[in-house]
Amino acid sequence: MAKRYFEFFDGEYYHIFNRGANKISIFKSKGDLYYFFDRLNDLNTVDSLYGERKRNIKKYKEIQKKSKKLVSIIAYCLLPNHFHLILKQETEDGISKFMHKMGTSYTKFFNKKYERTGVLFQGKFKATYLKKDDALDLTSVYVNLNYKHHKINPLRGLVKTSLFEYLETEKGEYICNKGEIKKIIGTVSNYKKYLKRQGEYFFERKGYSTKNIDFNELEEEF
Repeated sequence: MAKRYFEFFDGEYYHIFNRGANKISIFKSKGDLYYFFDRLNDLNTVDSLYGERKRNIKKYKEIQKKSKKLVSIIAYCLLPNHFHLILKQETEDGISKFMHKMGTSYTKFFNKKYERTGVLFQGKFKATYLKKDDALDLTSVYVNLNYKHHKINPLRGLVKTSLFEYLETEKGEYICNKGEIKKIIGTVSNYKKYLKRQGEYFFERKGYSTKNIDFNELEEEF
């Protein structure tokens, strides 16, 4: 995942996405998925603490809590051959630095594990500035529900989505900025209604088929 030349501004929100080179799977197991997910938290510091993590995990966690973040993670969806993130830049050049660290770390891990060489991701990561008032809310729906477009069951398939952080039902680690989520959802009940109301509109607006997505049943799934 190469560092890209794109002007990011502090305090602004961006939709970040990329896929495997030649559409190859970048996550082949849950171990791969959770390695990437853990790095979203571990590498999100201005100071490099990864070496400290290897030496003393307890001390590392104490230092990490006090360290300045490169970005705020607003939403994420990790799928077998691609990923989506919504990030808010917190420090100068924070998004570029964060994505460079993520790409380097994960590519080294993946190539060593699967005895391969070369690039893993399809060029430089893509980024879209969320400039409209409702763009952040609407894009959160697209990212959180992206697994549905690809017909992946989150309980059995290789997928990790921040949807369950938004709905406060995540059974593992929470990595999204809770304050930012509250700005988007207001209450969980309101966000469920928003998912139903905006989900179908957003998918159709982006040109994706919704014929196999029953938005009226979303609340039952949750």
